[in-house]
Amino acid sequence: MNIERVAATIDITGTFDKINPSTITVGSDKTTASNIWKIIDEAGNVVATESSAAVSQATLNQLPEGVYTVETTATLISKYGNPVLDTTTDSFLIRHPESTISVVGTYNPTSITGTKKITESTLTWEVKDSSGTVLINDTGNTVPVEQTNALGDGSYSVFFTEHSPENETSVSEGSFKIRHPETTISIDKPINPEKVTGTQKIADSTLTWQLLNEAGAVVLSGNGPIISEKQLASLAGGKYEATFTETSPEGETHVSTDKFLVRHPETITTIDRPFNPHSIKGTQTIVESVLTWVLKDESGKLIESGSGTDVPTSLLDKLAIGTYVITYTEMSPENETHSSQGEFTIRHPETTTTVNKPFNPDKITGTQTISDSELVWILTDAQGAIIKSGTGPDIPTDFLAQLKPGSYHVTFAEKSPEGEMHTSTGDFIVRHPETTTTVNKPFNPNNITGTQTMTESELTWVITDKNGAEVMSGIGSEVPEKELLALLAGDYTVTFTEISPEDETHSSHDVFTVRHPEATLTIDKNINPEKITGTQTIEDSTLTWEILDIEGNVLFSGIGSEISNLVELLKGLDDGSYFATLTETSPEGEIHSVINGFQLVSEVISPPLPEPTPPDKTNEQPETNEQPETNEQPETIDSGDDSEEFILLHEREEFSYVEYEVFDENTADSSQTIVPASTIAETTKNNASLLPKTGDKQSPLLPLLGIAVVASSLVMLRRRNKN
Repeated sequence: MNIERVAATIDITGTFDKINPSTITVGSDKTTASNIWKIIDEAGNVVATESSAAVSQATLNQLPEGVYTVETTATLISKYGNPVLDTTTDSFLIRHPESTISVVGTYNPTSITGTKKITESTLTWEVKDSSGTVLINDTGNTVPVEQTNALGDGSYSVFFTEHSPENETSVSEGSFKIRHPETTISIDKPINPEKVTGTQKIADSTLTWQLLNEAGAVVLSGNGPIISEKQLASLAGGKYEATFTETSPEGETHVSTDKFLVRHPETITTIDRPFNPHSIKGTQTIVESVLTWVLKDESGKLIESGSGTDVPTSLLDKLAIGTYVITYTEMSPENETHSSQGEFTIRHPETTTTVNKPFNPDKITGTQTISDSELVWILTDAQGAIIKSGTGPDIPTDFLAQLKPGSYHVTFAEKSPEGEMHTSTGDFIVRHPETTTTVNKPFNPNNITGTQTMTESELTWVITDKNGAEVMSGIGSEVPEKELLALLAGDYTVTFTEISPEDETHSSHDVFTVRHPEATLTIDKNINPEKITGTQTIEDSTLTWEILDIEGNVLFSGIGSEISNLVELLKGLDDGSYFATLTETSPEGEIHSVINGFQLVSEVISPPLPEPTPPDKTNEQPETNEQPETNEQPETIDSGDDSEEFILLHEREEFSYVEYEVFDENTADSSQTIVPASTIAETTKNNASLLPKTGDKQSPLLPLLGIAVVASSLVMLRRRNKN
């Protein structure tokens, strides 16, 4: 019997044999056979199948990691038309490295480990700083903690790399930070410090402190960077160690320490017996300290003082009867002091005096040591004169309230039944504020001062006007001169008020006047005046006058408010411009002057010239017997400039004089003056350029005519008809 057979084949190849194969081909020993293959995963699921001679690379690349079985069936059709089958299988492995990393703790990690997926893989690690520099590396799954802890503070990256047998790699990355606490301590002084502070390196650390005594026991503790001055001040004398501990969030600690010494003087006073002692001693705790003693009686009066540990016995033997207080004071090198006291009694009657207040007391009492003694008191003034006396422990309050200001001395005397006498005293002052006000001048003072009876009082001042309204005020014993200079003219009252420490007040005042000279000058006419008068603002001022020519030379002078013989004085003067001045000199030496000008003209045409016209009547014509004007126009001379025209004034029959008017542009005041036309005609006949231009404020003609104007004046010339 002839039987046909077929044998299926599978060929799995790759760099690493059947691990991650690169090709899988199927076939048989018969070239005429067909093949069907399928890939089955570990769960028995067919993940790929195809009728072909090979598994494609794409199919292999899509396979997840795991163990797979490839199964192929070769089919041969026999010559009799029957199928002949053969199935065979083989297996392969798909695997890839996959590293993992675990960092326990963001800061100062307690564990950094890595894993590999493939047992045969090699696992390496490395730690880099923030710049990417590799600082440490090794093989294995653990980064030693001691190596990371040895790193400086900063941020780091850690990498685990799995190297598979197939030369594939997988890198996992983690990060961590290294920080360690580091506290510092600062003590401002080695002895009796007032400020002990600590610092921490990590902001979210906990900072605690302790103070330990010489035995190591914790005396004080707390949180934060400062041991308060109050806490330090509460420490007893001794040696101390201050520690600041910074505990990081990772539980690490760092301790800084420093030492200091607290020492305070503490003296002890020892009296051998309470009555009539023979020995009084003091001690000191610090060898370098200075020990002094003071012996006082029960009223606080100093009896004796000295230095050293012993009060001399000879001094004790001389003490008068009474109760005494001995005070020892130890002053340390740090200038701290401590005092201790002791009290003893020398057996004799002894009274005490108590004044409840050093100023204006309302209670003064005395005591006696022996209940059946007689107690009397005497009050004397500063000169020792007895003011009042009495018996008993109290000086009547109503009597004290009636005392006049002054220094007083009170004495309480205890007379024992045995006839011994002891006295005690007290001093007090009765005082009340009493200010004075001094104005150095009744007019325009430049010095106003006030006084107070008590240096501790507050002294204020106020200046009011005649209506009582406050003008200015201040504090102190003097009104500043600049304030006085700022006062306007008027009558004033200045008041100084003293407020004592006992809140009593007293005021004093004075009056003064601020006044300044301000003369006025009146000239009855601008041309040929007949009366010049002046006024003064201060009744007792001196008023003087002067007549000056145009050059400023003084022609006449005198005293008074009126130039009585003016007309006679002016007769001898030439025509022209003149000035009158009036000067008021106040009793305080202040001066105010006023000046005004006038004209002397000898050819004034009758009838009499009109008086000056007020500013609001400058356009009105005075009532005259003027004849109607003719139609004749004034001659004009062409100046060569079409924009200007000069008025040429000749003496004509119908025009005998010219009126000019001066306007003050600042005040709108005006004044009128008449000048003979012949004067102007003669002056301008040969020099037309002297004529005023329209709108001119000053023309060369005006000084020649004796017309004086200031820069702010406007001169207008007008023709006037003959009368």
